[in-house]
Parts: sequence; C-alpha cells; structure tokens
Amino acid sequence: MRYKKFSLMFLLIVFLAGCGTTYVYYGTIEDENSVGEERTHLIYWKKTERPLWYDECDGSIRLLTECSYETILFDETVDGIIFRCPPNHIGVTDTVEIGEPCGEILNMKKISELTEGKLLLKIYCTYDYGDFTVGDHSYLKAQDEAYEFDIIRKKSSEFKGGAPLRPECKDSLPIVND
Repeated sequence: MRYKKFSLMFLLIVFLAGCGTTYVYYGTIEDENSVGEERTHLIYWKKTERPLWYDECDGSIRLLTECSYETILFDETVDGIIFRCPPNHIGVTDTVEIGEPCGEILNMKKISELTEGKLLLKIYCTYDYGDFTVGDHSYLKAQDEAYEFDIIRKKSSEFKGGAPLRPECKDSLPIVND
C-alpha cells in the first residue's frame, strides 16, 4: 500500500512538472529601418511556464522588420542578451568586427527573466548595402537612444504556427495575373 501511494505521488509530481503552457511574448514599434524607411519592427520570444518546475525559453529573441529578409537573433550570453555581428552578415559596416555586439537588451540579462511590460533595446550596427546585395536585409536603425517595446503575452496556440509572423510589407506591389 505504501509503495502504491509513493508511486502515485511520484507519477503525479513528474506529470505536473512536465506540464506547462507555452507563451509568446511580443511587441511592435513603428520606426525607421537601417536604410531610413518607416517600418514596423516585431520582437518576440517563447517561454514555457511550468507550475512545479523551472521555466524554459525557446531559443533566441527574434527581431523581424517589415519588408526585410533579415531575422536578428538576440542570444543570452554572460554579457547579457546580445545580437552579435555574425561572420556571414552581409552589409554591416566596418565599424563593428565579426562577433562584436551589434545590439543588446538593456533591462534584463537573462531571457527567462523577461516578462510583459517595457523592453529596452539598443542597436549599434548600421546596414551598408553593397554592390552585390540582393533583397532587403535591413533592420532597426542604429541610434544613440534605446528603443522601447511594450511587450504583451499570449498563449502560443493563439498564433498560426505558434509564433507571430513577420509584419506584412505594406509597400509591395500586387501580383498581376494575366
């Protein structure tokens, strides 16, 4: 009898520890992109919250810009939540070396600590279109002041595919069918 109670209690704890709800934290702002065009910028991340266990974040924080192919990834490091200049990043000016910070989240050091409310983000790198650049790879414009996103939380099931989509490009030309 004692073994059954212990087994049942153990299974209940394991079950509850594994159960969680996945939320998407996101916010948008309207501001200039790195080539001076007014665009919508969306930032989001996912977090699974469990009642009897630790919360878990799903990878990087993503920054998506309207009409751009670029997805900026902010990763958690010992220095905070940072977007580093990747080696294959086309168009970043010579002011930043590969691997150096191009942006950071200012008001938290760990993704799991981020919640609803204000998120302060800083971008240091500027985008430089080269002669061989194909498509729009722009992102949020570098500036001295931090950008402020109002972050809200929704269950991931409220989004098709479990996450918000890139902001729709408002100035693209419609496809004409013959």
